[in-house]
Amino acid sequence: MQLPSAAGWRPFKQGPHSALYRIDAPPPLLAKLVRPRSQPRDSLRKYVTAQARREYYSAYKLQAAGLNTPAVHGWGVSLSPLASYESVLFMAEIADYRSSLAFVRECTDDALRALFFQRLAVDIARLHGHGLIHKDGHFDNIGWVGQQSLIWIDNDIRHAPRRSRLRAGFRHMQRMLQRTARNAVDAREWRYFNDCLRGELARWPNARTLIDEV
Repeated sequence: MQLPSAAGWRPFKQGPHSALYRIDAPPPLLAKLVRPRSQPRDSLRKYVTAQARREYYSAYKLQAAGLNTPAVHGWGVSLSPLASYESVLFMAEIADYRSSLAFVRECTDDALRALFFQRLAVDIARLHGHGLIHKDGHFDNIGWVGQQSLIWIDNDIRHAPRRSRLRAGFRHMQRMLQRTARNAVDAREWRYFNDCLRGELARWPNARTLIDEV
């Protein structure tokens, strides 16, 4: 993949630890520049476990498990110790993207909200049914595209070699969802979502033990 010069990069979105640029190329690409969250950075964390690298390989782990992610095209790291951004991820732009956090805060259509929670339960059960845990799986990292399908972004995926690790990862994700939702999801909807989640977890032999955590 040959990228245009930096003059062809246009600001797209600014976050607390990253900046997205839209690259004028056929097809359009997004470049996510990632700022390190901790200092000092040793060579292992900078070059081997850089965030862009983790997101790149996590996308393929999720895709192999049957979950949707943006198409990723490559990643890189900055060799300069003075660079403000440490790594970069190149990925496809998603048409009609909406954060699920924005959705649960703004949508007043009960049927559409129920559909969203059904789809979320399916994906979470599938994720853990494949023995995977998401270290940053909250509402703002799950997109709701075209009011009908989920897409996972900013992914940091790990394999859980033991049941105890899978259980801990599942609990962590539950807490993150509740923390980011705050009062945008009422008690009735949480009960509905949990009912859906228990039913979906039962479909996966590796995830059935998590039903008691819901």
